[in-house]
Amino acid sequence: MKISNCGYYIKEGMKSIVNNKVMSFASAATVAAALFVFGVFTLLVVNVDNLMSDVENKIEIQAFLNNGVTTIEEQNIKKTIEDIPNVKEIKYESKTDALKNYEKQLGENKDYAKGLEKDNPLPASFIVKVDKPESVVGVSSKIKEIKGIEKVNDGQGVVDKVIHITRIIKTTSFVLMIILGVVAIALIANTIKLTVYARKREIGIMKYIGATDWFIKWPFVIEGMVLGFLGAIISIIVLSLGYNYLIGFIQKDAVIFSLVSPYQIMEQLLWQFSLVGVFIGGLGSLISIRKFLVI
Repeated sequence: MKISNCGYYIKEGMKSIVNNKVMSFASAATVAAALFVFGVFTLLVVNVDNLMSDVENKIEIQAFLNNGVTTIEEQNIKKTIEDIPNVKEIKYESKTDALKNYEKQLGENKDYAKGLEKDNPLPASFIVKVDKPESVVGVSSKIKEIKGIEKVNDGQGVVDKVIHITRIIKTTSFVLMIILGVVAIALIANTIKLTVYARKREIGIMKYIGATDWFIKWPFVIEGMVLGFLGAIISIIVLSLGYNYLIGFIQKDAVIFSLVSPYQIMEQLLWQFSLVGVFIGGLGSLISIRKFLVI
């Protein structure tokens, strides 16, 4: 594309958008819808990943010791656990500490634990943290084999559910993005097709006097790229307004969890969506031109 011709390409592309207002709006709206749906699932994935990180930090394997385990045996057990691959941190919880933590969990009902000091039924334990959730099963199974360990509790069930939900959201967003992306490309291609038909005679004359294929194609490509870009901007605006409203609603009426700040996401989505929108628009134009022009 010659720089000297850029003004002509842009002018012709914008003129075509204005002349086909309804189809242009439909094309931009379809791109916006495709990117909006993808954006919704992207925000879901980001927030689920954030929740996953919180869960990971709280994931612990608690290995309860048999009653009567000596101090030397406890040290040997601790050393054995430390040598297990993927173990990040290990902390000892005595019977006294276990009782104190139990009283904290009871809260206002801590009086129920009165009298347990004399004959504390709670076992001592080692609290183990691993490097990643996927390591829980392997580490937990190895700890169970250690002599002196009575029982092992881990939070693998919770992690499995979170991972499963994350995979579903990512897969669904990918499939929907492909479907809506194809629809957007097809609609933009149809929009460009109408323009090609309307200017068929003009295009024939241009080719007759020696205009190159790309000289003819560039205005249509720019038209599609502009429509795709407009769709991306629309989707970001709607997505940003909706997400900010959702954050305000949750902060006001919920205290169980919080969403990731929009400033951490929207700036990144803006340039990503812009590139995707321009790509979809340009591709739709090229498909239409390839089909209806002699290249």
